[in-house]
Amino acid sequence: MSSSSVLLLPLLVLATFSFSPPSQALVFHLPSGRVKCFSEDLRTGVVSLASFRVADDPPSAHNVSASVMDPNGETFRRADGVEKGEFSFVAEEIGKYTTCFWSSHFQLEAVLTVDFDWKSGVAAKVWNSVAKKGKIDFATVQEMELELKRMEDSINSIHEEMVFLRDREEEARSFNETTTARMGSLSILSFIVCIGVAGVQLWNLKTFFKRQKIL
Repeated sequence: MSSSSVLLLPLLVLATFSFSPPSQALVFHLPSGRVKCFSEDLRTGVVSLASFRVADDPPSAHNVSASVMDPNGETFRRADGVEKGEFSFVAEEIGKYTTCFWSSHFQLEAVLTVDFDWKSGVAAKVWNSVAKKGKIDFATVQEMELELKRMEDSINSIHEEMVFLRDREEEARSFNETTTARMGSLSILSFIVCIGVAGVQLWNLKTFFKRQKIL
């Protein structure tokens, strides 16, 4: 996940962080007048769940605002002046999704403490609900069934991630090959131009010397 900040007030400063794991919980400090953003690269169809709360005591004296933006920078989730909140979404396109936090009211030297938990992919699934839907009781055999479901979903997620990384690698390799081919063509062209310029200069010098009857 990566973080960034955007200017909201005259003293507002941006800070950015990034999450690489599919699940990450953290506690961060949010000075008044600053924005902290967290981003994560998601594949199409990946589920994300997140929750946040103001950890200061008492929390009612401090509120925070939050927004979620898609890879195009469009805000599709927003909460203003709340003590806590949560959001969920399914990624509709590949790219970096960003969540930003800022203090609802500017107070000089005020600092908020915020608990933030963002899960995506397999980690975002509520397995108790899965068990309930499948009518799985948590006896020995049923627990094994649930564990197998978790393992199957983890394997599918890893497979999708590997396919995604392979596609990205192929794109990068194709770009590198194209760039290398163009650089090779440019080098050959430059060599030909240099040979041509050297030939013209040699011919001019030879003509000059002949005129001067040096040769």
